[in-house]
Amino acid sequence: MAPARLSGLAKQVLSLHRSLLRAARSKDATARAAISRQIRDDFERHARLDPRKDVLLVEHLIRAGNKKLAMLRDPNVVGAR
Repeated sequence: MAPARLSGLAKQVLSLHRSLLRAARSKDATARAAISRQIRDDFERHARLDPRKDVLLVEHLIRAGNKKLAMLRDPNVVGAR
């Protein structure tokens, strides 16, 4: 059986998730664990959203995630909330 094709929003979400986890790897071990756990919790909390029905909310969450990613990539940032 062929894998399901992902929508553009789904691809953006998965790419953002990977990028956030990669950015967390650049932090020290204690902060890395807390940041990674928070990223996973946030994504799991919103996993049940239907991108066809909740397009605006998904787009808002992607924008918020991109802001968080930019913050995590800053070398002066130790942790994130």
